[in-house]
Amino acid sequence: MTGAGKGVFDVAVFDVAVFDEEVRAHPLLPLGEQHADLLAALDRGEALRRALALLADSSEVAWTARPDATGVLTLEQVIGDRTGVLRALRVPPDTGLTGKVYRAGRVEWVDDYFGSQEITHEFDRHIAAEEVRRVLAVPLLRDGESLGVIALGPRDDGTFGDRDVERVLAIAAQAALAVSVAERARLSREIAVHEERQRLAVELHDSVGALLFAIGSGVADLAESARTDPELRARLDRLQGQAADATTALRESLRTLRSSPAALALGVALRADCAAFSDRTGLPAELVILDGDPPELPPSRSEALLTAVREALLNVEKHARAGAVTVSVQRSATWLSIAVHDDGVGLRPDHAPGLGLTSTAEALARLGGSVRVVSDPDGGTIWRARLPC
Repeated sequence: MTGAGKGVFDVAVFDVAVFDEEVRAHPLLPLGEQHADLLAALDRGEALRRALALLADSSEVAWTARPDATGVLTLEQVIGDRTGVLRALRVPPDTGLTGKVYRAGRVEWVDDYFGSQEITHEFDRHIAAEEVRRVLAVPLLRDGESLGVIALGPRDDGTFGDRDVERVLAIAAQAALAVSVAERARLSREIAVHEERQRLAVELHDSVGALLFAIGSGVADLAESARTDPELRARLDRLQGQAADATTALRESLRTLRSSPAALALGVALRADCAAFSDRTGLPAELVILDGDPPELPPSRSEALLTAVREALLNVEKHARAGAVTVSVQRSATWLSIAVHDDGVGLRPDHAPGLGLTSTAEALARLGGSVRVVSDPDGGTIWRARLPC
C-alpha cells in the first residue's frame, strides 16, 4: 500500500515456484516425511505394498498371501496383475507353489510353472491368465512364526539365479519384520483402547452413576413429602421414572465399555474385511451392526461365519458389477444373522450355487446354520447367513 496506509500491509508478489522451493528446503520437511514413513510402517497393508513394489518390475506379477486360522491362504496384496483373477484367491496349504512354500517354510521356485512336477496345478488357469511363466516364493518368517508368503511371477522365460533368490529373501525378511511390527502396533492400539474404555467406564460409574442415584433418591424423598398434592406427586413420579431410565441406559453403556476385546472380535474382524474389500476393489463397503455388538462366539463359529462372509464379498467382487456393498449384522435371542447386500446386476435366471457358496453353506449347516442368496427386487443381490448363538 502507499500513502497513509503504508506499513500496515505491504504489497508482495507471490511467486509459487519460489515458495515451493522454500517449502522443499524447509528443515521440517524431512521430519514430516519420516513421520509419514513411520505411519506407513505401522500399517500391514501399506508395508506389504511397499515390499511388493521393491520386488517386481513392470513385466512381473507379485503377491503376498496371508493364512487364516485353518492355514488356508488368501492373496491379500497383488501388484502388476492384468486380469484380477489372483486378487483374494484362496490357496489351501500344499497347493500350488504358494501353498507348498507356506507348508514347508522354505524358499522354492519353478522355472517352468506349467511343466513342473514338484507342485500341484489347481491354479494353472489363474497363472496362465496372467501370462506368468515361472514363480519364486518365500515364506514370511519372524521369530519362528510363519506370517504368510511373498511371491514373484515373471512373464518371461528364464531361470532364477542365486542373485534373484537372495534379493527376494532379503525383501521377504524386511516384509516379515514390517508385518510383525505392524501386528504388534495393532495389538498395542487395541489394548490401549480397551484400557481407556475401562477407565471411562469406572469414571462414569463413579461420577454420573452416583449423581443419577442421588437425583433418584432425592426425587423419591420429595414424592413422599408431596402426598397431599397429586399433581406435584405425578410430576415427581415422572422425574423418578426418567432418572431410572437414565440409570438403565448408563448401565448398558458401561457394560459395552467394559466388554472384553473377545466379545467385540467378530465386529472388528467384519470391519477389517469390509476395509480389505474396499482396498481391493475401490468400492465402498459399509458395516452396519444392529442391536448392539455381535455376541461372543467360540472361535470355530466365528471363523465359519467370517469365512462365509469373505466368500460372499469375493463373489460380489467377481460377479456383481456393484457400486457399493453393505454388510449388516443382527442378533435375536437365539440367532445371529449376517447379510451382504450389493447393488449390482443380481442373480442370473440360471444361477446355480458354485463351489465356494456350497462349501460355506455346508460348513454353517454343520453348526446348525444356513445360507440363502436371493435377488433384491430393487436391484442387486442379498446373501444372508444365520447361525445359532
